[in-house]
Amino acid sequence: MVFPLYVISILLAIGLSGAMPAGAEGLSICRLKGESGTHYSYYRKNDLAVGWGLKRPDRGDKAVILSIPAAFTTTSGGVVGIYAVNGKVHNRRAISKPIGGALIIEDGDFKIFPTLKGAVFNDAFVSSLKKRKATLFQQFQIVVDGKPASFKDKKLYQMRALVQFKDKGDKGVIESKEEISFLTFNRDLAGLGVVNALYTDMGAWDEGWYRDPEKGRIVTIGNDRSATEKQSNWLYFYK
Repeated sequence: MVFPLYVISILLAIGLSGAMPAGAEGLSICRLKGESGTHYSYYRKNDLAVGWGLKRPDRGDKAVILSIPAAFTTTSGGVVGIYAVNGKVHNRRAISKPIGGALIIEDGDFKIFPTLKGAVFNDAFVSSLKKRKATLFQQFQIVVDGKPASFKDKKLYQMRALVQFKDKGDKGVIESKEEISFLTFNRDLAGLGVVNALYTDMGAWDEGWYRDPEKGRIVTIGNDRSATEKQSNWLYFYK
């Protein structure tokens, strides 16, 4: 069988089985190439836990392995849309209908799901967040059940997203090297085998970092970084 070049890049990065080795520990980083020719970095969480909150993770805390901005930030410095931290729900009356996706975190793992223009956030759902002590925020879902979402915005940005591959245990963050459109990003992710993907705040708010798994040093990511001080919330991997 003859594989396209972008498929060969995937096979070299994650193995012929299409997934990282079972039971991998810590952060794994591999390079992928989309069908568009765009280059990507994939930060696979493996056995790391996932958290999200309104306090900037401390780079000196060696338990934190990766940190990125996640939900959008309002002009007044708040979080756009409804959100919850360990069951405490905020912005109940500020649900964003145009933002069609959300992420829920329970027991250190995450799930991406569509919000149906905010309809899922009914009283029963909100009550369940409190009982489950779940964490949640809204963002654009850019791949839904393996299909790329359509966006009218054609501007070019460095792109980043939380992703889940067909193998349910294969989750992490994918980031583009080049500046691309949502159309290119969404299609590339679906072509790489991503089942569900949630965009994370980029542009001027894009600064994040990870702890190099081999050398332990902090590596800063994000090409713009001009509004780092205005970030309001962070998603992080930790051990």
